[in-house]
Amino acid sequence: MTKTILITGATDGIGLALAQQYQADNPRLVLIGRRPLAAVENSLFTPETYCQADLADDHCVAHISSWLHEYRIDRLDLVIHNAGVGYVGDTATQSTENIQQLIQVNLWTPIALSHLLYPLVERTQGKIAFITSVVTALPSPDYGVYTATKRALEGFVRSWQVELAADGSRVRLQILRPGATRTNMHAKSGADLTKLNTTRFPTPETVAAQLVRALATNQRATTVGTLNRSLYAIGHRFDDGVEWLLRRTRRRKATVPRPASTVPHCVITGAADGIGRALAHAFAAVGYAVTGIDVDEARSAQVEAELARYGTNVHFIAADLAAPEGLSMLSRALCDRPTITVLIHNAGISAVGTFTDSNLARQRAVLAVNLMAPLLLTADLLKEDRLTGDATLVFLSSLSHFAGYPGAAVYAATKDGLAAYARSLAVALAPQGQRVLTVYPGPTRTAHARRYSPDNRSEHRRMLPETVAAQILAAVQAKRRNLIPGLANRGVAVLGRMMPGLAEALMVRTIYAKLRAMGKGGVR
Repeated sequence: MTKTILITGATDGIGLALAQQYQADNPRLVLIGRRPLAAVENSLFTPETYCQADLADDHCVAHISSWLHEYRIDRLDLVIHNAGVGYVGDTATQSTENIQQLIQVNLWTPIALSHLLYPLVERTQGKIAFITSVVTALPSPDYGVYTATKRALEGFVRSWQVELAADGSRVRLQILRPGATRTNMHAKSGADLTKLNTTRFPTPETVAAQLVRALATNQRATTVGTLNRSLYAIGHRFDDGVEWLLRRTRRRKATVPRPASTVPHCVITGAADGIGRALAHAFAAVGYAVTGIDVDEARSAQVEAELARYGTNVHFIAADLAAPEGLSMLSRALCDRPTITVLIHNAGISAVGTFTDSNLARQRAVLAVNLMAPLLLTADLLKEDRLTGDATLVFLSSLSHFAGYPGAAVYAATKDGLAAYARSLAVALAPQGQRVLTVYPGPTRTAHARRYSPDNRSEHRRMLPETVAAQILAAVQAKRRNLIPGLANRGVAVLGRMMPGLAEALMVRTIYAKLRAMGKGGVR
């Protein structure tokens, strides 16, 4: 039977080269691109093979679904998520629209499109491939959002792979990491081509040939190109050392000294409950003015009243971080508060269950709150110069960054993306003296954990939010770069790095298998 291969971003660069290489085997090609068909000058593209779709558009997945139905395509042997957009430049000058576009095209659309196409791939026991980048292992101070989206996509795939294996699915997922390639993406991203010298990069045809060979294997993840494999290995195994070296080599920027604030100011998202509430108490207790942000107005008022006993400047702002208008209102409201000494991105939601059975609207909200909001708010506050010169930005990732999270693949994606963004930002902000702390909490005794855990019988073993908050405060004061609260959690992190297969098996046994046994394959 003739194989059917779907490729996104197929009108140019690596995507076009892949289509041309696969054409030699005479498959049925399904090519996705943004340009009108009349503007594509290649005989591969016909009304029967080409679906024009803008992957930055919220309706693109529905449009692709309609196109496949129109042309009676009900099975796919291979899906290659190749489309991507980039940005090169200062984090503080990156626009809201550009950040949203990168997250949409590079992360959300591949997730949503995979959800749509999975049944078609399942019919052939085929493969879904995700083209990410070698930079997922490296701090990227000039393109931190791009790196975050690609690292988040890898985190999603890793957890979904574990789910499918546990369910006995024959569908294979594969991560492919090329390096810099001689395409026009660099110019579109704003890179200075006079400094980049793209002629030293391999051609799309060379990279496509490497990818085709990798796609013929059963490897879960592979980095193509000898130099790229070396870079990835160094960045992955010596991550702290690479980041330290890059921070040291970044030239310190000349800045206008700001008058020191007499009272330090801490801003905390998700501050009305759990770890956020404990953080508000911890920072207020040592004299910080506190601005709490939460969607729950009643609980916010309660915590604000609790904090009054510390005698500091406390104020809560009601904001829905999942809504663009909520973020805009929040940025304006923070302009009326003191300059920020510590910014803590703590807010987070989840959605547990088998990804293939999940509700995409719920998953979209997870991505919006956990990843989109921190990136947009950080960029906006940097743009408006609302952080002190020695500010600390704190990002709460998750222990899933090391062990994966089958049963919450999109949640895992957001936490991996957040960690990657924090790593890039730490290098980007080092020249002006601002610091970044990334926190990887494990199971914590909160309403959030109770809501999403398949088994709360061992809740007493979870770390108290007050303990986590105290360790975060101490890490901020000690100017630490990373924090994994708790000895047991640090053990899990080491296991995830040294023996990832064993860590994944542990996550299946302790979380995913219990979700399935309780009949919670769908999302809650």
